[in-house]
Amino acid sequence: MSGAKHRPTVGIIGVGFLGQCLVEGLSKLNRNIILSPRNLKRTAALSKRFNCTVAKNNSEVVAKSDLVILATLPKDIAITAKNLPWRNNQCAISIAAGIRLSAIKEAVQPAKAFRAMPISAVRLLEGPTAFQPNDERIFELFDDLGSAHPLEEETNFEIASIFGAFYGYTHALIDEASNWAELHGLDARYTRVLVSRMLSSAAANVIENNSDRPRKLLDDLLTTGGITEAGLKVLDLTGGLQKWQQALNSSLNRSRELE
Repeated sequence: MSGAKHRPTVGIIGVGFLGQCLVEGLSKLNRNIILSPRNLKRTAALSKRFNCTVAKNNSEVVAKSDLVILATLPKDIAITAKNLPWRNNQCAISIAAGIRLSAIKEAVQPAKAFRAMPISAVRLLEGPTAFQPNDERIFELFDDLGSAHPLEEETNFEIASIFGAFYGYTHALIDEASNWAELHGLDARYTRVLVSRMLSSAAANVIENNSDRPRKLLDDLLTTGGITEAGLKVLDLTGGLQKWQQALNSSLNRSRELE
């Protein structure tokens, strides 16, 4: 069809767990995908399952892709990307925590460098992804995989990227709450879905009313002497809620150590 929009080919260098999640999501969008040959057992299985191409080497991934996602371990990002056939107007997207944009730029010149923090929910097309700097091509890629959240300043991206870790913590919260219910006799699968839906509903409420602090939304639904207030008193008195900020600070410090 002559008026059809060009869909950029996406290359992925470093096909670990998150790389696999990206392949699963991109395949649902009918994107052309080229994978690096490292971890051949995994890439061969993905190629067979999702009809994507496995390149002979990383140079072929870069040569045949419009957007290249660098998904190796943080310590290997710059070394792996260096001396590949990058070209003008090509996008190289690092999804490694803690690696500065300047290091990526140096390795991928003359391509344009980006940082992004996708999460495993991209496989479900439900992943919110912070990225930096803003670019229409990168916005479209991650918005299709869930929602795109651009930032211009790297210092702001550094903070936003830590919510990739926060996404991980919430699984522990769901596990703790659902285990409590199981101990009281509820079916495990029923409980996990119910708890998860509660978190999803709270998130939808905050998004819909994002001009208000979430705690105000909580105060609006509290009943004096009620069951929610009783539980919140325990969390407030024991510092349970403040521990979340401590956890975020710990993840931020670790990200800075990776630099």
